[in-house]
Amino acid sequence: MKKILSVLVLFLVAFNLFAVEIPENEKCITETEGSPFKVSAVGDGIAAGLLVGSTVFALKLPDIINMPEYDEFTYDLDDVNFIDRKFARKYSKTLDHAGDATLTLSYCLVPGIYTIQMFNNNFSEQEGLRFTVIYAETILATQTVKNLLKTAIKRKRPYMYFDGYPEDELDNYDFEFSLPSGHTTDSFMNAAFLSYTFCKYYPESDYKIPVVATAYSLAFATAGLRMASGNHFFTDTLAGAALGTTIGFAVPWLHTLSQKVSTENVSVSITPTSTSVSFKF
Repeated sequence: MKKILSVLVLFLVAFNLFAVEIPENEKCITETEGSPFKVSAVGDGIAAGLLVGSTVFALKLPDIINMPEYDEFTYDLDDVNFIDRKFARKYSKTLDHAGDATLTLSYCLVPGIYTIQMFNNNFSEQEGLRFTVIYAETILATQTVKNLLKTAIKRKRPYMYFDGYPEDELDNYDFEFSLPSGHTTDSFMNAAFLSYTFCKYYPESDYKIPVVATAYSLAFATAGLRMASGNHFFTDTLAGAALGTTIGFAVPWLHTLSQKVSTENVSVSITPTSTSVSFKF
């Protein structure tokens, strides 16, 4: 873990993100233009509240519906499709923890990049608050969807087809939460979110490729480790990558659409007999 953190720090230093003088092409777009993203106290407040509620519901749902208990059934790997069968592995605690580490790094990378830019006076505190709201909504949406899918699908993890599976995962139903891969979903969500927002904030930056490459390297490493540790089949990680990428892009993208309609362009007329709404473009 310490070695991985050291490599990440060296990466940031190597690309000179702590420089005092900011080249023109490295300046945040908000220095000369408005923010590429918009948030609303009312709209995003309601959205955040709904997302928090849905996330809690998704986490509590397994207890509500009484998930099937482990019945000591012996699973046959021959019942699994050809591709997943080839990638199936028995449980490895070491690789399991390694996957936890890469996922943690992907969660550190997103705020880390913008915190460094903020200390470098290249990302305002106001924009940081706006960014935090959007990132929080993205995380909550990801947790809601992935956990609902896990509970609905109830796919057994690959390690259940081998000896040496982690018995402590039997009581909390985790052994049947294989599809989609949660670690993979989260890491690809972070990769897509960081790639999209960084390119919007710093469209001319020379660091776009390194930032995107680092984010997706962590995502692919996480997916690979989840398979190698016996926690997921190939199709689990494939589904997780697709789901995480979709949400990681969609949520911030939706916050760019909201700026196309403002109150200055909307007029509401209410009469005793009718209500009309008109738009100016």
